[in-house]
Amino acid sequence: MIHGLLGSLEFFSPASRLSDADIYTPCLVGYGGLDNRDNVENLSLQDQVNFVKQLVTGLIQKPCWLLGHSVGGAIAMMFAAQNPKLVAGIINVEGNFTLNDAFWCQKISKLPAEVWSRDYEQMRAEPEKWLLNSGMDPTPERTAWAEKILNFQPATTAQAVAKAVVRDTASSEYKQTIQTVVEQSTPIYLLAGERSKDEWDVPPQVLDAAKQFIVQSQAGHMMMLEEPNKFCEIVKEIRLNSRFRELRE
Repeated sequence: MIHGLLGSLEFFSPASRLSDADIYTPCLVGYGGLDNRDNVENLSLQDQVNFVKQLVTGLIQKPCWLLGHSVGGAIAMMFAAQNPKLVAGIINVEGNFTLNDAFWCQKISKLPAEVWSRDYEQMRAEPEKWLLNSGMDPTPERTAWAEKILNFQPATTAQAVAKAVVRDTASSEYKQTIQTVVEQSTPIYLLAGERSKDEWDVPPQVLDAAKQFIVQSQAGHMMMLEEPNKFCEIVKEIRLNSRFRELRE
């Protein structure tokens, strides 16, 4: 599971909710422990792809499913284009396809570093407000999770990755990456929240190639924070459906 601009995806304990699969929720470069936060200023999405490849080849050592959320969806597509034999399929959860998907990243990338740092500290200090602004009721559990998410990375990492998203997903190379994944017939499943699905700019060729486009009801972009059990039920159903398709084919 590849997290987005704010990590990680470990906060809702997906391994315990998806006990029939081996689940990995890595911290991308610049996230998590302090030893992983140095020299982030010039981070690219390719740096994150390289990191995921190290994990897959070194630890997993077999073709695997990639679930990418938001920025993680872009990383998953790039990884699959470059390493098709290592990918069993992609679950793209409102991943970045075009600049239209990067509205928050574009805003962050344009701010002076000191302004963004101040704004981010305010977000950290008010997790309940962050949840409310995302359309979620700030229950005690969600608030505790929001605190984990907001404290998982420094402001410098979030801004560096935001800049990388804007730069890299606007490139002609990224458009070709998407086309490559479609042409090599990598199984793609699209998952969106009911409240945010209309804002997701999925290219027509991806819509045509996708095995399914699933909408999680009564949820927005942070659907795994809002309704983790439902999110995991959908992921489990996708894996079961993919196995059934393989048997039929």
